[in-house]
Amino acid sequence: MHDSVLSHLRNTLHERLTRHGAHGEHGEHGEHGDVDQARGAGRLFAGDYSASATVGEEFADSRLGVGVMHDLDGEVISLHGTTWRVPVDGTPREVAPDEGVAFGVAAHGGREHEFVIPDGADVEGILAAIDAYLERTHVDHEEVVCAVEIDGEFSSVVLRTVAPPTHEHETLGEIIDDETRFTFDHWNGTLVGFRFPDVTDGQTIPGLHLHAISHDTTTGGHLRNATTVRTTARIWVDELHPIHDVAGTQPDGDSSMDFSRYEGPVT
Repeated sequence: MHDSVLSHLRNTLHERLTRHGAHGEHGEHGEHGDVDQARGAGRLFAGDYSASATVGEEFADSRLGVGVMHDLDGEVISLHGTTWRVPVDGTPREVAPDEGVAFGVAAHGGREHEFVIPDGADVEGILAAIDAYLERTHVDHEEVVCAVEIDGEFSSVVLRTVAPPTHEHETLGEIIDDETRFTFDHWNGTLVGFRFPDVTDGQTIPGLHLHAISHDTTTGGHLRNATTVRTTARIWVDELHPIHDVAGTQPDGDSSMDFSRYEGPVT
């Protein structure tokens, strides 16, 4: 499945690399990474929770990734070769390569950029720090996708998981309205995810989308809020490949969808 937004992102980054003669601040040509996405976000939010890929197909050899298991059997976090699902009880469990994901985004390769996130930054502050770094390196956040890894100590952390649907055609928005939240005054772990362009036709989740796994792998989920205490942060400026999916009948995307309500920070 190809769409104009994905094609624009790919072409823009390719032109940027070509314009700099395959050299520049982001290194030699070929050092930029790529992002693969299984299923369009619109189909997921419309209620299609069938497997669009296996864990192995989506996350094998990836640097990091996020997603949702088939039938909403847990939020997915993939990091450094290991993939976990976090079901409704909030406890991460490793998953096998042949298990299916309803939605997944994975980053491969690329050149690492370390940058500073100020202590005391909330989710909006984290996003601002990413965008400020991109601006300093002459990259427009509307023209690229960034894989993000933030490791360290956090406070005021809110993580969420969701339960499987209770009836046929229940939308993800309806399910998230009853999401299960876990709060932590102090939390040590790693946030992983992606900074997508703010403009979307519903195929991609706009803005900053982060999942979390604690250092002791006992807690995790979709990040709803956090404040940095002491952290190290890395990004990879990536090229987005066309979304791949099995055949389906749900709509591909909805540009009017309020993703921030379901994916953004909460107090």
